[in-house]
Amino acid sequence: MTGTMLDLSATRQQSLAKLISAWLSQRGVTEDAPAVVREVEILVPGRPGVLDVLAEVGGRTAHAVLGLHSPGAEPRSIGGGDDPGLGQFEDEAGPCLVVDALRDAELAPLVLSTVTGDPVPEVLSVGGDGGGVVLSFTDGRSLTVFPWVTDGPHPGIEMLVALDEAGFNHLAAPVALWRRGGRDLGLVQELLVGSAAGWALALTSLRDLFGSGCAPEDAGGDFAFEARSLGTMTARMHLALDRAFGRRSGQIADWAATARAALEAHDPAWLRAPGALEAMAALQRIDARAAVIRTHGDFHLGRTARTDQGWVVADCLPAGYAAGSDEPSWRSPLADVADMAWSFHHVAATAVSERDQLGRAEFVRLAGDWEARNRRAFLGGYLATAGIGGLVPPDRDVVRNLVAVFELQRAALRAGQSRR
Repeated sequence: MTGTMLDLSATRQQSLAKLISAWLSQRGVTEDAPAVVREVEILVPGRPGVLDVLAEVGGRTAHAVLGLHSPGAEPRSIGGGDDPGLGQFEDEAGPCLVVDALRDAELAPLVLSTVTGDPVPEVLSVGGDGGGVVLSFTDGRSLTVFPWVTDGPHPGIEMLVALDEAGFNHLAAPVALWRRGGRDLGLVQELLVGSAAGWALALTSLRDLFGSGCAPEDAGGDFAFEARSLGTMTARMHLALDRAFGRRSGQIADWAATARAALEAHDPAWLRAPGALEAMAALQRIDARAAVIRTHGDFHLGRTARTDQGWVVADCLPAGYAAGSDEPSWRSPLADVADMAWSFHHVAATAVSERDQLGRAEFVRLAGDWEARNRRAFLGGYLATAGIGGLVPPDRDVVRNLVAVFELQRAALRAGQSRR
């Protein structure tokens, strides 16, 4: 996709900077420094029109898709949401009303059509978070647009494409990339029709359990089959990442020593968790190496979804990149397993927190049983997957100790983030 770049006079720079500030404000982002517009591509000329804007904001590059309507027009927001209006602007076609094009029912389909070159569909919904705006369309595709971009490829797209090329089909297949000047601006994918978020499914299972009061395996919403299937999908993801990026190796004892040092520096109280010191000591006595790969990173229920065809990875971020790092980290695949184990605990705690204090002890007991059952099912499905033995240690006690230590690190990190 190529377009014409808008000439940026000083007056236009100032006008667009104000529009970017309004766009940021709608997203709850406040910056002390003013936005500096760097480039503007005319995606759709005229009225209605679309401008694609890159601006420097507080050391980051913001990416805003602005829609242009004739003065006096009455824009329609998608799904009756908030008014997408941002302000006024003037170009060669004269003055216009500017809106957030990704929240405008008339303009959002034009953006997808421009990216793909295909006929204009109708928009179904808009969603997403700080990492991307996600639009769903009637042609069975979705468009994710990144509000913040970097000078190189987007890590999530890099991992998504690598998984797809490695034959991993538990994801929404990429259809088209939106890229300009080496920057990934967005992505078109097949729409996951009828999908349900992993977090929501697990929470529904817990609520059903609390309502029945029986053992997790006897509850109508027993999650163990899904947990085992999720473990299988996770193992297949790791095997695909191994094919895509290769593997290295690390010393198991070093991982335990690093974890202990990190916890001591962060908050030594975490070392008093039941079995923590014993697991670390056992691992530090092992003179063996194990595989490290490009993992997903921060892999939890909220990054997965269940479709009619099975479990899928719904979000490839952080794509193995640690916060603030420009280079991907290489970890034992069991670190991703530990992330998911922590997620089972987190969703169980969330379900308990929804209940009144009266009788909460019983809900805590039921949640603990649910968590233990689904941890076992998840790890069982993971370890039973053909080929995964080449990526994890053969000793199951070592596997369990590594998962426990990695999970402790994850929990401590999350607790530290929550306090900030």
